[in-house]
Amino acid sequence: MRKILLILISVSFASCSTKYIKFNQAQNEIYTTKSLSEFLRTNKNPKIVLRTPVTSKKTTEEENVSFLYSAIEKEFLNQGFVVRDRNLFNQVVGNNQNTVNYSKLKDKTDTDLIIELIKVDQILYETNKYNTDKGKSGILNTPYKQYGISVEFKVVLISNNEFAGTYKFNYTPCNSDNECVINKSWEKRVKKIKKGKESYERVSHNVMEEFIRNATKKLVIEMRS
Repeated sequence: MRKILLILISVSFASCSTKYIKFNQAQNEIYTTKSLSEFLRTNKNPKIVLRTPVTSKKTTEEENVSFLYSAIEKEFLNQGFVVRDRNLFNQVVGNNQNTVNYSKLKDKTDTDLIIELIKVDQILYETNKYNTDKGKSGILNTPYKQYGISVEFKVVLISNNEFAGTYKFNYTPCNSDNECVINKSWEKRVKKIKKGKESYERVSHNVMEEFIRNATKKLVIEMRS
């Protein structure tokens, strides 16, 4: 009887498998002009200013993302760039006499490049398909959801008012390098959702800041390539 029980237990454990979720990695979009690459080859410590999206709700939206702006500027400093104060730069730009052409701003602000942060988005990834560590696949009763991030930059050479590059970097959760495991904690959360107690978990500040810093490093590499 004990032998039969042991056999049944061993078969039961053998049949168990771990479920994984994997999303396809979103591709980055990179475009750098020859003018920008050549400029950075001859200017090892260029002077830049970070321009950020204009928000109507400064007390909420601006405060929520200000740590990202700071992370970008710190990374540019680490990469040898001279970072100008964006608030002072915006004051100069706010003068109607200076908005006709960026090239007029070079002498007035002593700045070489404008790094324009177009947008930072949290992207919802969703799937009902899972794979197992035994090479099988299946369908979940409730879709699995995770948030990723997307950041987009534009670069302008101030001296000749040239659009010099555009860059879009993506963070995809549960990618091939870091698949997500379907575990008991997730199953408990699903039960709560079914009871009407849904609570979305967006990307944490730490994950966002790390992604933004890495994206800025990649931006510098691509600009200089």
